[in-house]
Amino acid sequence: KAGKLRSAELLSRLGLGERLKNLPNQMSGGQQQRVAIARALIHAPTVVLADEPTASLDTERAFQVVQTFAALIHENNRAGIMVTHDLRMCQYVDRILQMRDGQLVKIYEDKKEILALAKGE
Repeated sequence: KAGKLRSAELLSRLGLGERLKNLPNQMSGGQQQRVAIARALIHAPTVVLADEPTASLDTERAFQVVQTFAALIHENNRAGIMVTHDLRMCQYVDRILQMRDGQLVKIYEDKKEILALAKGE
């Protein structure tokens, strides 16, 4: 019962509260992506790895998902590692490790720098 409640809570926070009984073929690609994110978070792992978690989402939903992802990570005192090419999503992170051609180029830890990067400055 606790697992079902946790599932419902996660799915609701990801904007899928009305889809609890739907099968995968009854959902859009973006909805399926959000279900995958909920599945990754359901057992509250110590570290969550997210490789392009917003790739198939529209901009508004992508921001919602990353914001929720970051909130859940902080609320549960977990570590999250997100790979993204969309710098706008970086406004919700605490640190950025910028890589180019497989090499670490720069580390951003200052929130002002991170926000400027997210805004394209």
